[in-house]
Amino acid sequence: MIALYHSSSLIQIVAADLSKQISRIQVPGEQSIYRFGWVGLEALFLQRTPLMVQFFSVHDEKTHYDLNTEFVQIGVEPDGVKLYSDTGMEFVGPISRDERAVLGVASASDGALLYEAAQWLNTNKSHQSYEYCMQIRDLSLAIDQCISTATSAWSPEIQKELLKAAHFGVAFSTGFEAARFVRVVRELRVLNEVRRKRIGMPITCYQLHELGESCLINRLIDIGAYGTAAEICKWLRRDEQEGIDRVLLEWVRRTINEAASLPNKSELNMEALDEKIAKKLLNYPHVSLADAAKRAIEAKLPKLARLLIKRETDDSKQVNVLLQLGDIQEALARAAAAQRPQLMHQVVRHLMKEQKRADYELAIRKIPLAQCLYQDLVREESDRGSNKMMLALLEQASDFERQTLFHLDAVESEMNPSERLNSLRRAKEAAKNLGDKGVEELLSDMAAFAPGQSERGEDHMTIRETVIEHADDAQKVAQFKHQAKLTDKQVWLWTIEGLAKKGKMEQLFDMAQKKSPVGYVPFIKACMKYNRQDECKKYFAKVHGYQELVAAYMAMGNFVSAAKIAFDRRDRDTLQHVFMKSHANKDAYAKVAQLIKSL
Repeated sequence: MIALYHSSSLIQIVAADLSKQISRIQVPGEQSIYRFGWVGLEALFLQRTPLMVQFFSVHDEKTHYDLNTEFVQIGVEPDGVKLYSDTGMEFVGPISRDERAVLGVASASDGALLYEAAQWLNTNKSHQSYEYCMQIRDLSLAIDQCISTATSAWSPEIQKELLKAAHFGVAFSTGFEAARFVRVVRELRVLNEVRRKRIGMPITCYQLHELGESCLINRLIDIGAYGTAAEICKWLRRDEQEGIDRVLLEWVRRTINEAASLPNKSELNMEALDEKIAKKLLNYPHVSLADAAKRAIEAKLPKLARLLIKRETDDSKQVNVLLQLGDIQEALARAAAAQRPQLMHQVVRHLMKEQKRADYELAIRKIPLAQCLYQDLVREESDRGSNKMMLALLEQASDFERQTLFHLDAVESEMNPSERLNSLRRAKEAAKNLGDKGVEELLSDMAAFAPGQSERGEDHMTIRETVIEHADDAQKVAQFKHQAKLTDKQVWLWTIEGLAKKGKMEQLFDMAQKKSPVGYVPFIKACMKYNRQDECKKYFAKVHGYQELVAAYMAMGNFVSAAKIAFDRRDRDTLQHVFMKSHANKDAYAKVAQLIKSL
């Protein structure tokens, strides 16, 4: 709607598109006006003199109300006007339909009856309460009217009376949604708090909804009413991160900024400021002291940040702030004390990214866990420059064990025969410095064996593969055994496999005529592996002993016979082992399972 004031002291109220006239009001008197505007959508105001305002109803062309008061400013709100004076504020708004129904003179509405019933309840004529209740036609409507009227009332006493009436009605209603009643109680608690003189925000319930909870809290923060803002967050059940946390951190920020703005920072008592902030935040355990320390860093108060971060219980947050402060050694020590490799990994990564190598390596060397993780990080980078850096780091730390492993890795990955031999010799030297005689001797044997491998063009082959390849040459096998200091069992096992692989069955049978240090099951396994099943019977006849027979049957794939032997011995463990190995053969699997069940 649009309201038009004519020079003929006439107010016309028309539709927004000017298509029709809604109301026509004749303004009494001939004075000019200072100001003209809406009071909600139901009334208009005319300021005739600096001390007098007239109010007109949109729907009643003859009725008007004159207000004479001392005020200096009129504030127009969506649901009324505020008249500001030097000492206070007065709100004027149109009476809502629910207010008229409940509080109107001689009103017979359901809301008025419920309100009257609640008034009689706590008197010596409480029976009248029942009589009023019996006259109520729609109880839900009556409850709604009382609640709506309570939201419009400015007096806490009237609010309580209306809410008591609504609560009284809820006791007799089965379909009323109690959540709305609870929400209104919370909102009225908020409104009454911000309307107090110490806050001075006289807003209505409608304005609160238009403004929004977040904006209200922001305004309280802006005027420094942090305690009220925190309490309101609790009352409205705001999410902690968007509610109390934000209020407290804003308080911390302002407190720190005020301290930082002092002209003479040497007079600033950091310990007292730390105690003040910590005392406040410790009442709210979910608010991190690390966030307060970050605010101190932003305000260029590192001493305060260090005091605050000492109180932080979260290792990860504490380490992050220490890194921001540049307290590298402290961050490393804290990460090591936490016994969390992931946290230490984060610290080392940060140092590698932000600092010079000489600086961070010196700090890392003092923490063994950091040293190990740093070496692992360097190892991950596979280019040659990184390998050199890794080796230099290990030599600097005199870590002979990891030097040995490093050179052995190089032996495995190196394709150049001469480089492989050099890496093998360096591994031997590292083992010697380590004092591990066994590893040193083993590497010495490997180093002695390597030149012959190069001469034969077999650098890519292991000792085992070399013996298998030359299994039919007894002289070479004996030479390999001597050079590599192989045991009899190793030589027999690898020779058996090599002869079966090459198809030298006569030579293999001749070998079986000698006393075998590994038994005869390896002969059967080799024949089965290289499709010489017909040769297995020769060697099976030489098998003796319970465990050997079971292993021989299993090697030939005869799981049922192996299971029967174990079954006769009542050996459940061996029977279970056979059962697990027979899963590829469905028939055998079922039969072995039956034997296990019957055991």
